[in-house]
Amino acid sequence: MMELFSNEIVETALHTALGLGAGALLGLAHFATLRSNTALYLGKNLALGLGLHLLRFAVLGAVLFGLARLGAAALLSGALGLLIMRRAVLGRAGGLP
Repeated sequence: MMELFSNEIVETALHTALGLGAGALLGLAHFATLRSNTALYLGKNLALGLGLHLLRFAVLGAVLFGLARLGAAALLSGALGLLIMRRAVLGRAGGLP
């Protein structure tokens, strides 16, 4: 019989919590900078806008890669945190119905 608090279960729970927290922070930063990125594109500063755009996606990719190295639970909970913050940030800005 498996223990309730075996090392594997505790490790998976910690990875899930870490992924959710990291995804939420990443989503907050990623979608909060979307407005300034759009302003750069519309303000005819394409080089700076493209640089910020590439930086946003590089950080997103690096964090998700790190979560994937921890396992599927960390990656999936990180993606969930990202989507929750997408809804929160864009909903507050009036970007979602």
